Amino acid sequence: MSESIQQKLPAAFCTRMKELLGDDYPAFLASYEREMQRGLRINPIKADAGAVLASLSDLPLRPIAYFDGGYYLDCAAVGTGNHPLHHAGAFYLQEPAAMLPVASAVIEKGAYVLDVCAAPGGKSTQLAALIGEDGLLVSNEFVPSRAKILLSNIERLGVPNAIVTNTDAAHLRQWYPACFDVVVVDAPCSGEGMFRKNEDAIAEWSEENVAMCAARSFEILSDASDCLRDGGTLIYSTCTFAPEENEELIARFLDTHPEYTVETLPDAVRAMTTPGIRIPECREDLSKSARCYPHVTGGEGQYVCVLKKSGDAPRRSVKGTFEKMQKPETAAVDTLFSELFRIEDIPTAVKLKGQLYAVPAHLSVSGNCFSLGVRIGELKGSRIAPHHQLFSAYGKKMKRKWDFSADDARVLRYLHGETVEITADDIAGEDSDGFGCVTVCGCPLGGGKRVGNTLKNHYPKGLRIPNIG
Repeated sequence: MSESIQQKLPAAFCTRMKELLGDDYPAFLASYEREMQRGLRINPIKADAGAVLASLSDLPLRPIAYFDGGYYLDCAAVGTGNHPLHHAGAFYLQEPAAMLPVASAVIEKGAYVLDVCAAPGGKSTQLAALIGEDGLLVSNEFVPSRAKILLSNIERLGVPNAIVTNTDAAHLRQWYPACFDVVVVDAPCSGEGMFRKNEDAIAEWSEENVAMCAARSFEILSDASDCLRDGGTLIYSTCTFAPEENEELIARFLDTHPEYTVETLPDAVRAMTTPGIRIPECREDLSKSARCYPHVTGGEGQYVCVLKKSGDAPRRSVKGTFEKMQKPETAAVDTLFSELFRIEDIPTAVKLKGQLYAVPAHLSVSGNCFSLGVRIGELKGSRIAPHHQLFSAYGKKMKRKWDFSADDARVLRYLHGETVEITADDIAGEDSDGFGCVTVCGCPLGGGKRVGNTLKNHYPKGLRIPNIG
């Protein structure tokens, strides 16, 4: 008989958890024999919640009390990642406890937000939906391969106002001093809360690794705090149970940063979590922070603490410069945008590192950007081959749109890369030939070019699904 997860748990870990949980320890231990709880979050940037829920009516979804638009997804529901609305970015598959950090603070429309350890992008896209197009999201990931995954999710979910960076927190503090209203540090940790989800984390666990992660996270948090304006909000989270990486780390941070206090979390979050551990020598009450245990919340392990910085000062400007666009580039962009958009919907075009981007008027750049805003496309002679991200982020504003239901067989053919036929009933915008956006239940899926009743496919080869036969 194969060894159970319980049997694989490190002895030192079990001893510590038993001391922390007391009478709750047997229930905690028993949770490892249950399947992990999956979650789903609707993306209001691209989709109408009612339309998404109607298309997913056959799935066992239960609302998550602490975040509007978040749902528990029954573990038996498989294949959700292949649903056309998932390809369209109408929803994001996100573990329920991972939604807690962003749900633990007030994130206002128009806020400037820094997500320091952002891959794969769940929290970043959750933040983007809250701040709206008038806000700014700087989404950072230190590991280059993970930064690519982060960018792909930002692209799929249609975020128009994100700067993606690939650096460490020490550089971020130099590039963005006091530039943000909210800073989120979901620190790289020992991953104890992911043991049920990822058994490799069990094999990698050691007390030495916990200490190493705590030291690294303290450094990241300290550097990232310099990016926050006076009066701003700092959200710290991990997916571990280790006090060294959670409450003890926050106590150390407060010792060296007297300008911060611990905030009380929203009632809906407190109702679904366990209070943080009190640290006697800490000047703040760390029971205001929260622990998410699988036997309490249903999701995986999580810790969150929200800190408020004293004072009240406006954020500093995020300043930077773009490269000058050459005349052929400007002419090609103008031609493409006039074909795609009405005058009032045309985005601002800029150039950085040889790439052309569409950005909101207020977006600037500082430091070493991995990407910013929305890729416009590649210049080929006198024209531009539009990038998939342009359709994903700005498809709703395009003059030509062709809308299909999620169960229309043509959607699967489109996702496979085939040319599809359209009828008058599919036209959701201007009735003419040219480039436009294919939508599913009103949610932008990708690009196409209409020629008569035929829609030529511009869905990227790297995103296409296998042949449906």
